[in-house]
Amino acid sequence: MLIGSSCRVDEYEALSSSGYDYAEFPCRAVCEMNERAFKDLCKHVEIVGFPVLGMNLYCPPEIVIAGTGYCPETIRAYARKAAERANYLGVQTVGIGSPKSRIIPTGFNFSTAKEQITEFLRITANEFSVFNIQVTLEPLATFYCNFINSFKEAYEIVTMADVDNLGILVDFYNMEHFDEGDMGFESLSNLINHAHISDDDGSPTLRSYMKPENYSIHENRIHQLIDSGYKGNLTIEIDIPYDNERAYENLRFIKQIIPKTKQKD
Repeated sequence: MLIGSSCRVDEYEALSSSGYDYAEFPCRAVCEMNERAFKDLCKHVEIVGFPVLGMNLYCPPEIVIAGTGYCPETIRAYARKAAERANYLGVQTVGIGSPKSRIIPTGFNFSTAKEQITEFLRITANEFSVFNIQVTLEPLATFYCNFINSFKEAYEIVTMADVDNLGILVDFYNMEHFDEGDMGFESLSNLINHAHISDDDGSPTLRSYMKPENYSIHENRIHQLIDSGYKGNLTIEIDIPYDNERAYENLRFIKQIIPKTKQKD
């Protein structure tokens, strides 16, 4: 298992010397760059040599995943650009959270919304499949959005979409707010292709490093995930600015507990 951290693009070089295995960039920010800025970023990543294996924060609100304003052509154009840029950076997985893009208006037909997100995922996954990049649907807590909030719901949608490079993103922070943080994954690990973990600094908009007082909880969750057969990577997903001391302590904690898990195999 490789251990990475999300970061802003301007924090990439600081993270590169922290001991982590990879960075996870915000897809939306990368797609908003003009061509020159993006080429400069690619050159910088090549020089630094620190892998960028993931992307989170997929799209802006105007790219509607489900609900009013849904437009397959806009979705496809954005996915094509995102996939091309992800490929240049060496990305392996891209997470689809984007809560503001999947807030269903009151009275909107729920069956239609499910059809829309299923089509959205097929379109998006197909664009990323050109570069052999995995797409992951992330169930989000209800304080972020009102659509696809549970692992069960994500499982249903991903199964309906039935695309080879599409899976589920296990985000323990979101799942614990739906009482799913400690669920088992034994029969589901084949559909899980990425994982996030974090605490917060007092607000859902301030996802942060894992807190030492919660280490025993996080240890059990990481053990459950790995023991289920999960073979992917684990990203600490944060909204706060990069903090070298906290980043190092989180990495040290994870590296201490992973050998314990492997010993059970």
